[in-house]
Amino acid sequence: MKLTRTLFLLSALSAFAGESVRTVEMLADKDNRFKLPNGDTTLTLKAGETVRFKINSLFGGEKARDGSVHSFVVRKLRDKGWSVRLKEGVQEFTLTAPPPGTYLIECTVECGHGHDTMNFKMVVVK
Repeated sequence: MKLTRTLFLLSALSAFAGESVRTVEMLADKDNRFKLPNGDTTLTLKAGETVRFKINSLFGGEKARDGSVHSFVVRKLRDKGWSVRLKEGVQEFTLTAPPPGTYLIECTVECGHGHDTMNFKMVVVK
């Protein structure tokens, strides 16, 4: 029984280790804009892809009561975890890309001047 359980765990770990996790670095800037590397204005992901987001958040003039300076939200995917409050500094979190389509990622924290346009497009392909 112990050997079977150990083999199962080793098999699960090796399958997990083989899974490719892509890292996307971003800046939630003090000018209340999301910025992707190289000035990209659209984030493209593959459906079902596991993505580790690494976001550096800078204070943009206002904070929420919980200390969040920004947020990272896809309103129609909130129930899938696509709603993260961002504190100052670097935060990392992992999400699974949704089905193919075009989505709007936006800040829902009143973060200061420019907040109303703090968003960017995410395109998910097959």
